[in-house]
Amino acid sequence: MGYSIKKLKPAKQRANPECAERAAYSLTDLLHATNPYQDFDHTTYPNDLSGWGSDSPAFENLIAQATSLDLIIEVGTWKGGSAITMANALSKHGKNAQILCIDTWLGALEFWQNHQDPERYQSLQLKHGYPSVYYQFLANVCHAGHQKRIIPFPQTSATAALFLRTHGIQSQLIYIDGSHEEEDVYQDLLDYWPILAKGGIIFGDDYTWDGVRLAVTRFAKEQHLKITFEADKWLLTKK
Repeated sequence: MGYSIKKLKPAKQRANPECAERAAYSLTDLLHATNPYQDFDHTTYPNDLSGWGSDSPAFENLIAQATSLDLIIEVGTWKGGSAITMANALSKHGKNAQILCIDTWLGALEFWQNHQDPERYQSLQLKHGYPSVYYQFLANVCHAGHQKRIIPFPQTSATAALFLRTHGIQSQLIYIDGSHEEEDVYQDLLDYWPILAKGGIIFGDDYTWDGVRLAVTRFAKEQHLKITFEADKWLLTKK
């Protein structure tokens, strides 16, 4: 059986009730035959949450305002700074939601442009030419004690979206912060809008980047949506 995600508005799919029930029961088990944190020695890594915009008050504000919340999806997670910020906010407000972190951990275009850049290229932590920053992400989650709340999904955003749709999984909050290229951001919006629950919010960072702003305004215009802002994040709400 094959699947296809094209740069078209995806057709509505009927959720498989059994798959949806299974996903709600244990998304970690649905994705991983073995828990990714099992036997991982995080003490060999420092607690390194360096990143961009991960401590924004918008995360806690949106979580506090959510009336129904059992899953947050993050597309583009890097070292997990924003996911950990959201996990802390969930704990603070007594909400039991989990956070699904979707990333290839291979770095966006800007990470490969300058070999002398300590914040991007060198943060890839290349080993024999292949990034290993994923393990820094796992370590940061462990240092924060959020292994039961934060679930890694090392996959492209498109394939991850297809997986979630075929299993009938929806989310009330979806954070888009992967590639900053216009067509990539636009495609992420197309792919994750059907996964956003009614009344939910899809939001993101870096609105000052041309690629992000053009993609968000283009999608909002097509869907007749109003772009709003919470602190430094742009928001689109599904009516």
